[in-house]
Amino acid sequence: MKRRQFIKASLFTPVALVLGAKLVATLRPYPLSDILVQIKALPAARLTSSGQWNPSQILQHCAQSISYSIYGYPQAHSPFFQYTLGKLAINGFAATGKLHHPLDEPIPGAPALEPNLPNDVALRELIYTVQQFMDWQGKMQPHFAFGSLTKAQYYSVHHLHLQSHLAQISIS
Repeated sequence: MKRRQFIKASLFTPVALVLGAKLVATLRPYPLSDILVQIKALPAARLTSSGQWNPSQILQHCAQSISYSIYGYPQAHSPFFQYTLGKLAINGFAATGKLHHPLDEPIPGAPALEPNLPNDVALRELIYTVQQFMDWQGKMQPHFAFGSLTKAQYYSVHHLHLQSHLAQISIS
């Protein structure tokens, strides 16, 4: 790296981290009711996956994520990470309308996904969890990577997360 590039990067990085911490992600509101209708219409017996996880594991993972926003994530990144890189990431997702992440990466500290759980059981659990989230009136728990989020922000995060994972599921 040339000296000038190094100096620019050295000056920009702290500014980006501070801005990431200060910005409040303004995610476009995404109604979970729309995606719930889509999930309810999935024929459990005919689901296939294009990813590393089978359809049941994908559905379990999505249910875990939503449930943890209510009850708390088992592990979290440091507050420094959440208020710097985490906020930068969520602002990036807000700007693009897409949540990009490795689709076979488990939630830190979450129990292992059960590969042999029938699709219909995992599907019912996801439907129940989405409805439970929508009805939830209590305090939202901090996201393991993004930190504190409002319920409206969680609506958007969950919608984008479901959208990215459901793209791996097809009907045979």
